[in-house]
Amino acid sequence: MKLITQIDEYFYAKSAKDTVMVYAMILLLIGFVVFYFLLPQAQKYRDTQLNIYNSTKTQLQNLKTKRNVLNAQIISLRKRIKNLTLEKIALKKQKDFYDELANLLDFVEFNQYKWGEFVKNLVFNAKKEGLKVLGFTNQVFNDDKGLINKKMEINLKVNGEYKNLLYFIYQYEDLRDLLRIENISINKDKNFEVKFTLYGYEK
Repeated sequence: MKLITQIDEYFYAKSAKDTVMVYAMILLLIGFVVFYFLLPQAQKYRDTQLNIYNSTKTQLQNLKTKRNVLNAQIISLRKRIKNLTLEKIALKKQKDFYDELANLLDFVEFNQYKWGEFVKNLVFNAKKEGLKVLGFTNQVFNDDKGLINKKMEINLKVNGEYKNLLYFIYQYEDLRDLLRIENISINKDKNFEVKFTLYGYEK
């Protein structure tokens, strides 16, 4: 309080002109301090914050650009995965087809012993179904025009009930060999003649 009183007494003793001069000097001193000390610091702080803002803005823009690039790559990869999946499905179907064809060719490959067993089983199965075997003939033919280049014609003559004949024929409906029942004939004595044709290929 004493200091304030002394300041008041000092200004009270001065003239108005001196008081104005003192105030002007005080303002100049404050302006000097602000201009030479505070303003550079404020300007430096402003520049620092502006640089941080610009740097952050640039980084954000770069991140957005990278995000767009990555999104485009993801879309491209998804399309490629979809195409590869479809290609895989197509290749699997193709593989399954050739596997099935290979298995089929294994079954129809000409083998003299195997075809002989087939004729033997025809006679055995006919007897098993209650038919009397009256006789049979078989003959192998060559055909060089296509893949299926071998065939064997079998004529089997049996006697018995018609239902027994049907049971006998049913056994060969789902056979994996290329077998065709060409003809069935019957006479008044219930004698049946069944013509089979077995197809195959020879390497």
